Amino acid sequence: MNRTLPALFSLLALSAGLAATRGPEPRTVKGVVLDTRGKPIKGAIVRIEPALTGGMVNVKTNARGEYTVSSLLDMPYYANAWVQMPYRGQKFCLRADSVNEEGYEPFSGRTGAIRDFKLKLSGPIPDAGEDAYFGGEVRLLHPGWDDEGAVNWDESRVEVTLVPDGPLVDGSPGKTLVRTTRPGDQFLYDIPLGHYRATAIEIRKDGSRVPLLMGEAKPASTMDLAFESNTTYCGLGYGKVSGIGRAFLYVARPAK
Repeated sequence: MNRTLPALFSLLALSAGLAATRGPEPRTVKGVVLDTRGKPIKGAIVRIEPALTGGMVNVKTNARGEYTVSSLLDMPYYANAWVQMPYRGQKFCLRADSVNEEGYEPFSGRTGAIRDFKLKLSGPIPDAGEDAYFGGEVRLLHPGWDDEGAVNWDESRVEVTLVPDGPLVDGSPGKTLVRTTRPGDQFLYDIPLGHYRATAIEIRKDGSRVPLLMGEAKPASTMDLAFESNTTYCGLGYGKVSGIGRAFLYVARPAK
């Protein structure tokens, strides 16, 4: 007799049992919340909210990143997850991404559902509207110390290079980013939460590239970019985006 067959059958039975425990249960939603490396997050906040009325429920994940909410009513619900992350002396409330598109759709409380989430530092948030991202937003402004060197945003674009100054919020090293404003716009979108050293170049209508001065209080060739947290109660009806406050960079043309 082949002695490997019992072991194989045992493994198949175990796999089937695990699959069964992951199936949806009536009146129950459950799942897991993972970090960017795929490891479970303890203490993540999962919000279960009726699609047609009030009465949301918040629960926290256990040490295995798991959560369960039972006794749901026969109505549609949404599930969202949030992770509170300490970073450079602040606490940021970051929305977690659903692991599949189905997770952004309402589910039936009668049949129950599985809703899994994973922390994500960049990319569009599917259910939060236009220009809503997991990353932060940066606005470019003209500094008060300059009277003449304002960028003409209708005719020029600004290319900003961001070099990470230390690890990102999830501990990863990050990478150098090069982002360019849209025509007529003064914003950079979807910057992974971190601390950066910024330089800027104006791209004029004729294609010429001119390095810009930077700084809020005085002119310099570079400027630090840091985000501020803008939420206190993580996951408590905060909305659909992460609690990353808008950051600012100040740019001006050099004197002629």
